[in-house]
Amino acid sequence: MLKKTLLSSLGAAVICASASAASLTGVGATFPMPIYKELSKIYYEQTKNEVSYSGGGSGKGIASISAKNGDFGGSDEPLTQEVLKEKNLVQFPAVIGAVVLGYNLDGIKDLRLDPSALAMIYSGEITKWNDMKIKALNPSIKLPNADIIVIVRSDASGTTFNFTNYLANDEKWKHKYGVAKSINWDAKVTPVASNPLMATMIEKTPFSIGYLEYSYAKNMNLASLKNSENEYIAPSQTSFGVASKNANFSAENGFYKILTNASGKGSYPLVAASFILLHKEGKNNKEVAKFFNWAMSDEKALNATRKLGYEPIDENTAKAIKEYLDKQ
Repeated sequence: MLKKTLLSSLGAAVICASASAASLTGVGATFPMPIYKELSKIYYEQTKNEVSYSGGGSGKGIASISAKNGDFGGSDEPLTQEVLKEKNLVQFPAVIGAVVLGYNLDGIKDLRLDPSALAMIYSGEITKWNDMKIKALNPSIKLPNADIIVIVRSDASGTTFNFTNYLANDEKWKHKYGVAKSINWDAKVTPVASNPLMATMIEKTPFSIGYLEYSYAKNMNLASLKNSENEYIAPSQTSFGVASKNANFSAENGFYKILTNASGKGSYPLVAASFILLHKEGKNNKEVAKFFNWAMSDEKALNATRKLGYEPIDENTAKAIKEYLDKQ
């Protein structure tokens, strides 16, 4: 009888432990992957709840959660209210990062680029590093007479979406290519399938250039980009902060907001929010909300976010997100 009682108690304890510890899975954008993985470690230390996140690109994140595969999707392209309604999803911004232009030119540290020059590089109109257009932006730099190795994303990428949003400042690019997660590049390109692979390819390929999330690019040369104030701004926590401080997200439009080309002196022009998508019928939505509400408010989580080169969601938006998710 005693043995039976002990076994019953043990079984009850196991069931209780299983019920109290959540295990969540997400997939999608590689742009926020480093911070999601770091936050998952800290969250497990504090709560013993597991959160796993894998990449694959924003397109995969949207498709997976739309099919109710996994508990949440990650996308760097915000979805409009019409698309959210069609797919039965809700979205909210989880973190702010930046797309940077990494390049591999030996001895050149302070390259300047603008939307027009980049549009011409990625459309194949500029093929040499010492092209007159690039030289005009960098008169004090001796640029090599070498072919530009153009590296792009091969997957449906939110990083590509935000990068092409910046290129669309060039009217010719805007009308011919537009803004999208996937582009039919006219330049001769080297395709890679993720932010980590983009970083690896740039680092090992002389004379290359590529676009990637800042946290993957800290050991390479990064271009200063022309912003809406006609300044050339280097990527940094300070310039990201200036760009993100007036984001003004709103629950009324599903938190839809593109941060590229933010106004303000000292503002880096290629800042982007990364969004979380939940299916309205998701069985673990409350646990997912709990994790991201924690990530936007816990001091250790906020410090980790900044340490990896991202900007946390501001307090007012974090509060609005919590209220919004509580109603779902």
